Amino acid sequence: MGEAKRREELGLPPRQKKVKVSNSDRYFSWFPITKSRLKKYPYMGVVTMALGAIIFLVSGGASSIN
Repeated sequence: MGEAKRREELGLPPRQKKVKVSNSDRYFSWFPITKSRLKKYPYMGVVTMALGAIIFLVSGGASSIN
């Protein structure tokens, strides 16, 4: 009998998959964003740059360039 059938007969939920993120998957060891997460959400980089640009312009950064 397989484990899935046994768990179903006992009324137990399906086993949760263990996701292990190694430090080699990260761009920086202290940075929480991993390479696999960026592949899953490719627009995250663009959104981050847009947010940074908005914060830069609101803080008066454009006037300090001249």
